[in-house]
Amino acid sequence: MEIKYLGIDIGGTKIKTVVLGTNGSIQEQGEMLTEDSSNAPNIWKEKIFDLIADKTQELVKGNDTLLKCGISAPGLVDKESRKILHMPERLSGLENLDWSSELKRNISVINDGHSACLAEYEGFHKNKGIKNMLMLTLGTGVGGGVILNGELFQGNLQRAGHFGHLTVDHNGSPTMTNMVGSLEHAIGNFSVSARTHGRFENTKDLVTAHVRGDSLATHWWLSSIQKLAVALSSLTNAFSPELIVLGGGIAAGAGEALFNPLNDFMSLYEWRPGDHKVQIKKANHGSYAGAIGAAYFAKKKQ
Repeated sequence: MEIKYLGIDIGGTKIKTVVLGTNGSIQEQGEMLTEDSSNAPNIWKEKIFDLIADKTQELVKGNDTLLKCGISAPGLVDKESRKILHMPERLSGLENLDWSSELKRNISVINDGHSACLAEYEGFHKNKGIKNMLMLTLGTGVGGGVILNGELFQGNLQRAGHFGHLTVDHNGSPTMTNMVGSLEHAIGNFSVSARTHGRFENTKDLVTAHVRGDSLATHWWLSSIQKLAVALSSLTNAFSPELIVLGGGIAAGAGEALFNPLNDFMSLYEWRPGDHKVQIKKANHGSYAGAIGAAYFAKKKQ
């Protein structure tokens, strides 16, 4: 019986799951509601415990050595990749939950931005000769991951790839990390109302108004993209990647309204020696990237 890899991505709203075969093929995927609630803080954990037990029985007849499990979640992971050490505000009970000890089997834990990056790299770019790649996830906030010399780089405290906390405006508001004028505030969905003086509540409505010719919406949206271009150009100088991948709901939803002006702004800021410019592409895996990356991570940790 072949070894299978179960990836679980824990989000604020939904828990996504994927099963990969030994060759990396997606054999099944699914989702369920997280139901993170202060009135019932353990529901989401019990769902995952039950899921792992059920899949172990269903897929490998109860032999947990044949089903390797990886969990993707927001927050900073401990150096052994067994638990989330720091995850403020959401998912009560996630911090310091040692999944391996709790379930009496090896569970590999990875940050959700790192997981999405790993999924994109292993699934689409590794076999194309790409050795150095950055990924930014543009959604409620901004996360990401780094591939260096063909391997996921997690860094000290597994903190690498938190690109949302880069400064793009030194006069801007501070983030939870005390970094002022962050990229996360400049383009993340959570700050749209503040950035547009209450006129828009989310990025989808802002972009729709921009496309329809609303001049204020265009001003606010292009200002965000300009700051994104400054950040990506700075990251290119720091890491010199062949490729930058943009994922998350904003990249998927905005499409050309994001990528076309971003390319224009990159031409202003990116250092292009010998006329070389970094490739910028949209992510392929969509909302299942975290779960797929978690399964790949479990495979690497086996």
